[in-house]
Amino acid sequence: MNGRVHNTALKLVDDLVAEGITYFTFEEARRRFNRSPSATANLLRRMIDHGLVDRVRRGHYVIRRLGVLGTRAAAEDLAIVVAAVFAGHPHRMAYRTALDEHDLIAHSVRTVHVATVKRMRVKNLSGRTLRTVAEPAHKIRVGAMALGPSWISDLERSLLDAAARPELAGGVAVIAGAVAAADGRVCPERLANYAKQLEWKAALRRIGSIADTLDIKGLAGKLAPLEVPVADINLEPGADIPVDTAQTYRDPRWRVRWACSPAEIESVVRQ
Repeated sequence: MNGRVHNTALKLVDDLVAEGITYFTFEEARRRFNRSPSATANLLRRMIDHGLVDRVRRGHYVIRRLGVLGTRAAAEDLAIVVAAVFAGHPHRMAYRTALDEHDLIAHSVRTVHVATVKRMRVKNLSGRTLRTVAEPAHKIRVGAMALGPSWISDLERSLLDAAARPELAGGVAVIAGAVAAADGRVCPERLANYAKQLEWKAALRRIGSIADTLDIKGLAGKLAPLEVPVADINLEPGADIPVDTAQTYRDPRWRVRWACSPAEIESVVRQ
């Protein structure tokens, strides 16, 4: 990058940072550069090559932080990248991504899960796989908290997300581990209130069954079904659970059937 181009690029970054802007579009850059589309594209390509910005999707860029040049933006601040992609669209980082951000799981994942009313064609966020999950608009912000310029499920919503869609969290062992890792930080009243707003009776039953059966601090004995269960549900939806075997378990209070014994799940949770 020659001196003149370098100065132009640095000025754009300096101006945006001074204004508190962490991401921008191609059109915004063209307007600020006061150059033709082809010249703007060339300059932005050089800025990417030199580690000043990161292209998160077509026409959308984020500024990399000083001191971490060469590190993809998604690794340094996921919220900025998500906000750049979903700007103007209600969204919430959720499911296993939210569990990870709340430090409730042991192993980070490469896939970024975002609940949104609008499915995006974007498949990757700065080298990480993006999976969008469709949700009605009135449910997107229930239990959502601000994370930088973006939104994420709070602690209680994160657990409900996972219990509602265990396959997006990594399975029931991951969910049980997350409930245990919350370790008294979860508010039972807030958890029940979210479940009521979302009409997620089954998700609350799964969490209640895990908490009571494994005697998890902060939740055991403090939750109740939103209504009296009239039929059994599976801890893991779709699981083929044999009836009345030593390897399975049925929680009589929550009427939740486990595909394995509580001891098997607890052995994973307590590791």
